[in-house]
Amino acid sequence: MTCFDRSELLSMAEQLGFTIRQRDIRPLDFILSLIDALAGDGNCDTLADLHRKFNELTGLNVSYRSWANQAKKDALPTLILWLWVQCLEIFSRKVMAFDEDSPFSEFEHILIQDGSSQAVYDALKEAFPGRFSTVSPAAVELHTTMDLLTNNLVRVQLTEDTRSERDCLPPLPTSMAYILMLMDAGYFELELFAAIDDREGSFICKAPQSINPTILSAVREDGKNLNRYKGQKLKDVLSGFPKDQCLDLDVEWPGFKAWPFRLVVRWNDKKQKWVFVVTNLNRVEFTLSDVLQAYRLRWQIELIFKEIKSYSRL
Repeated sequence: MTCFDRSELLSMAEQLGFTIRQRDIRPLDFILSLIDALAGDGNCDTLADLHRKFNELTGLNVSYRSWANQAKKDALPTLILWLWVQCLEIFSRKVMAFDEDSPFSEFEHILIQDGSSQAVYDALKEAFPGRFSTVSPAAVELHTTMDLLTNNLVRVQLTEDTRSERDCLPPLPTSMAYILMLMDAGYFELELFAAIDDREGSFICKAPQSINPTILSAVREDGKNLNRYKGQKLKDVLSGFPKDQCLDLDVEWPGFKAWPFRLVVRWNDKKQKWVFVVTNLNRVEFTLSDVLQAYRLRWQIELIFKEIKSYSRL
């Protein structure tokens, strides 16, 4: 099937109850007119504009009432979602791959989780309050999961801007073997890391400046063991860390001693602060450099957000 196959779409529209009797307003024409209106010249701000676009596209003279009766059907969002999923399946392909000798070649999915906020009309501030009420009283957050290997969004959730990023994480599958998750500091949560680890999954996550785990072992970038840091709290010894080399630590947190994790530490000279990246990737297969390089791949989702906003003229 193609994304916009008329017969397939009509069949699904009938199953969902969007189309009861085949009249002038066909589901394919209806959806194509919405896409054309919302992704067009930016001059469609009202339902009347959408209705006018439908008549322009089809050459029909459907009344506003008839068009609006279709637009308000509960089945319409479900039909659009079904169509979107079909398009994702058709156009998804492996656009990025690692060399066979790369340790990352073992992963079937590399998932990036992130969110992007966007101001909306101030009149929507009760339903969609913004985090920065003075600048943007009303704003939404697009919470997304991207598969890096196909360069596609596999999950999208639109919420008010004040909703926590961690609250919008998708449910974890029962098994996460051969899945790697890349996350920024907004998703840092020990319970989440333990759950991923228990499901045989892997993760790399930037950690906030406030972390203070106990150090179990410390290895400098050149391979030298720094035994003097063993058993120390991170904040107690951080000022003594070398700034010209990265450190590879094994650390643990109270209440999570069954899950010691790996913490990569490097000094950002430009921002004059330490950068912390926590992971459960093993040191034998994945070097310190591998971990840092892999985390940088998270930038791909920022490019997706930029593309979406550019196409949508946001």
